Amino acid sequence: EGYSRLSEELARPTLNALVERYFSLFLASIRAEGGDINETAGDGLMIIFQAGEPAAHAASAVRAALAIREQTSMANRDAEAGHPPIVVNIGISSGECDVGATRFQGPAGERWTFTASGPVTNLAARLGDHARGGQVLLAPETALRVRERFPIACLGPVRLKNLPHSTEVWEVKAG
Repeated sequence: EGYSRLSEELARPTLNALVERYFSLFLASIRAEGGDINETAGDGLMIIFQAGEPAAHAASAVRAALAIREQTSMANRDAEAGHPPIVVNIGISSGECDVGATRFQGPAGERWTFTASGPVTNLAARLGDHARGGQVLLAPETALRVRERFPIACLGPVRLKNLPHSTEVWEVKAG
């Protein structure tokens, strides 16, 4: 949250070091839960959890999100002067998506990437965009899969950017 403002205020090397520092803190928790960082874009991460049963990887994603929130809070307490506290907003969506290699080919050559795509990943991104103040927001399917494991609250139907219909959004409450 506030990355655009930071990118205007901080020198590029300082901003890059800040992003690397925080993202590096998250790596162990993500991997411990069976997740993998699939993509980064500026201040954003796409993390995929695909091992095991659907309810298991939804729970893994929520545990990783809660760990990221805690790690961010601890890092903010230890932060050097020069930047405001960092806030990480998270959106989690569950379901099937296309995961694998994608090839781009044109007159300039070709490039291969590994990515996940489809409505599930788009919904997760939109939830992350909608979150504020460190919220962990869940899509309805994720909420269904984890409701017995984590304290969650329904925020009701929400209009998310570029989606044609309102989406019922759930929040993982501080436990």
